[in-house]
Amino acid sequence: MSNSTPLNARPEAPAHVTPCKSQCRRLRLGVQRTICAILMRSILLLATQFAVTSATSADEPVKALTAQETAAEIDRLFDDAWKKNGIEPAPAADDSEFVRRLYLDLAGRIPAASETREFLARTSPDQRSELVEQLLDGPAFVRHFTIIWRNALIPQAFNEPFTRQLVPGFEAWLWKHFSEETAYDQIVRELITTPIDFGNDPQAVLTSASSPSAFFIVRQLQPENLATGTSRAFLGVRLDCAQCHDHPFDKWKRNQFWNMAAFYSGFKPPEGADPDNPAMMMNMKESLQSRSIKVPSTGDVVPAVFLTGAEPAWTESSVPRQVLADWVTAKDNPWFAKMAANRLWAQFLGQGIVQPVDDFSDNNPPSHPEVLNLLAAQFAAHEFDLKFLVRTITATRAYQTSSRQTHASQSDPTQFARAALRGLTPEQFFDSLAEAIGYYQPYRTDNPFVIDADTPRGRFLELFRDETESPLLKETTILQALAMMNGDFVDNATTIEKSQTLRAVADFPLMSDEERLETLFIAALSRRPTESEKVTFGKYIADGGTSQNPQEAMTDVFWALLNSSEFLLNH
Repeated sequence: MSNSTPLNARPEAPAHVTPCKSQCRRLRLGVQRTICAILMRSILLLATQFAVTSATSADEPVKALTAQETAAEIDRLFDDAWKKNGIEPAPAADDSEFVRRLYLDLAGRIPAASETREFLARTSPDQRSELVEQLLDGPAFVRHFTIIWRNALIPQAFNEPFTRQLVPGFEAWLWKHFSEETAYDQIVRELITTPIDFGNDPQAVLTSASSPSAFFIVRQLQPENLATGTSRAFLGVRLDCAQCHDHPFDKWKRNQFWNMAAFYSGFKPPEGADPDNPAMMMNMKESLQSRSIKVPSTGDVVPAVFLTGAEPAWTESSVPRQVLADWVTAKDNPWFAKMAANRLWAQFLGQGIVQPVDDFSDNNPPSHPEVLNLLAAQFAAHEFDLKFLVRTITATRAYQTSSRQTHASQSDPTQFARAALRGLTPEQFFDSLAEAIGYYQPYRTDNPFVIDADTPRGRFLELFRDETESPLLKETTILQALAMMNGDFVDNATTIEKSQTLRAVADFPLMSDEERLETLFIAALSRRPTESEKVTFGKYIADGGTSQNPQEAMTDVFWALLNSSEFLLNH
């Protein structure tokens, strides 16, 4: 039986059937190969990412993007965050809202009526960025930024008559650098290293026409005060609570506080000097080789060490404050660029990505770390150009949104889904009021920052001075409200006889009542009246108001506009 099959022979499987054992073996091999391939791809991907990260951080500088490119990337990051959190951002601000906001932020005042009309008449698709450039090139920007940074660096200067004398010289020093567009790191370096030598004429420092010495003198030249002042102003690190003991809520240790103070240990008062006597500072000398300090509470002597824990590479010629300045302003400093970017973000949007702006800590993380990292990296890539930050921030969607809340999800200020309502600084307030009413402000020609206290501006700044750090928390006192409603300056400014704006509007024969009303709105609020406002105010003026006099009715309307929350806020 040649065709018979032996009893012990294995029957052949059909061509379409695979034996179970062979199938399992092949399946197992296939799975193993697939897993190996996946693992290899993962390993290669991780290796590639590590190589790219290492090359970028260690070997290759960050690619410098334009302000518009950086703003577009920030918009993308916010768009992702808003979608993730179910937030519907507010619509874009209209041109009237934008022009008022930008003038307040870059020029420190509202726009003149002619400037508003000019902007509203433009048709260029780039008119907003063009206005940014126009204001950045003007003297008003330099003056406004001088006031901003004076408030940031010597906020306590107005507390004592003695230190008030230092303010004009400090402002003139800032003015010089902002006029020359000095890089931010160079400004900070010069401040930290500025020579403090009273010599034979101690009053010379107080009357200096241009000097950053106020940063040191308002802190009594005490190493511990200078350590906290430097770390907060330029690094956003609050060391205060670590002066006497380890910080109870942060990572900073007592010795780290005094390590930082040791860079300023060269300032030592004369023997037997009274530390509470301001005149003591006039006799203080600085040792340029002092690199350690005694901790008062323990008696330990600690060396000057950076906050990162790194020790300086000292040489015989090293000067401690210069060594500190090099480290503070370095591009690889973990806080310097972020702090500056965060401060300007808060200046333009009312709240920092880290809030408070000078409280970078593990317990206070940034609300949008990717945005802050991008801003800081690009700020450093552009050689610490402050105007680059201004161009970038003002071009973002977050800055250009309307302040009108259109959705419940916009209520959280940390999400930047709508523009914040911000209180004005005293300087913004008075200068905007002066612009609206047509008041001419005389300045001293020898130093424009010396303000005579017995002038409308001087009295106004003193009354409205506010030490609140956040513009979102500014409140109007009863005295301030009374000054706006019944004070001599505002009262005079809203009379036909003494208001240049009102007199020009009332006396111009070719204007209709509707055009007069529009001019008052544009002068005070930088916008045209709505249809309902035209009807309401137009009827009031036509009827002559309470005095049956149309001109007097116009003064009532102007007074109401100047006392409205729309005028009193940056929105």
